[in-house]
Amino acid sequence: MNKIQKSSLLFQLHKKNEQEISNVFNGLSEEYISTLNHMYNNGIKHLNANQLKNILNQIDENLQYNQNDIKSRLNFYEISEQYFENIMSFFEGYKLSLEPICVEDLDEGFRGVQVATRDDFNKILADGYSGDWVLSPENIEIRKVQIASMNETGNYPRGYFINADIKKIEKVYRGTQLRHRIFIENPKIVNSGNNNIKFNNNPVRYIN
Repeated sequence: MNKIQKSSLLFQLHKKNEQEISNVFNGLSEEYISTLNHMYNNGIKHLNANQLKNILNQIDENLQYNQNDIKSRLNFYEISEQYFENIMSFFEGYKLSLEPICVEDLDEGFRGVQVATRDDFNKILADGYSGDWVLSPENIEIRKVQIASMNETGNYPRGYFINADIKKIEKVYRGTQLRHRIFIENPKIVNSGNNNIKFNNNPVRYIN
């Protein structure tokens, strides 16, 4: 988990978004959950909602991460310096989340085929497949698929993706056009923490 993802989860902890917390904690080890809770309890937990919002707004407006300005604000809020390190780490990750990234860079360690869709993730998981896609199965060297959300709103907007193993790929014809349906197993929903995603014209990309 990178700094952006950590900051996103810490933000959800602060907002007490139980559904989001459950979704993310579900795939983490107890040790990692303990570490994140420690970062929260010794960090942004000591800022109230308005104080946190004021600093975030400052970063949003200036698109800058100025440590001295933020530390001055923390001193004004009478936050103990023992919490500064974790608080500053949170704001650094938040600033990084504002920077645009290409969809293929959502998960640097991913290898397989990536598809971008507006389909609802809950439906994909219920159906057990994604598609139908114009792709070449022979170009998929590693049998994994990453399904990136293109949605602006909803439970899983831009920045969320599903990583899954490819169970099988079936041919589907729409009239005379051949498409492929990707059946998945062992799916995991991931929040990259960054919703400023740049998508390609082609929703299918092979990442080998």
